[in-house]
Amino acid sequence: MSSATATRDAIEAVIRSHLPNARLSAFSATARLNADLAIDSIMLLQLIVHLELEHGLRIPEEALLSHQLETIEDLEALLVATGNPEVSL
Repeated sequence: MSSATATRDAIEAVIRSHLPNARLSAFSATARLNADLAIDSIMLLQLIVHLELEHGLRIPEEALLSHQLETIEDLEALLVATGNPEVSL
């Protein structure tokens, strides 16, 4: 399994477990966080916290502030670009 696929699976698992109000039926790499999945800024922070706590995926604060996260693919790319280790599901 590629790192990007494992990261996407981790994102989907966290959304499924911790963000019950998200529209998971629209989940895909190109799904827009807000428009398609109904993930607002607070939910995005929850997602990031759970990715760190449950999967060891971190996004440095400066990287988070300097990147615009529109899609699942954007979040995935940022997680990979910031040197996160292989994901454990």
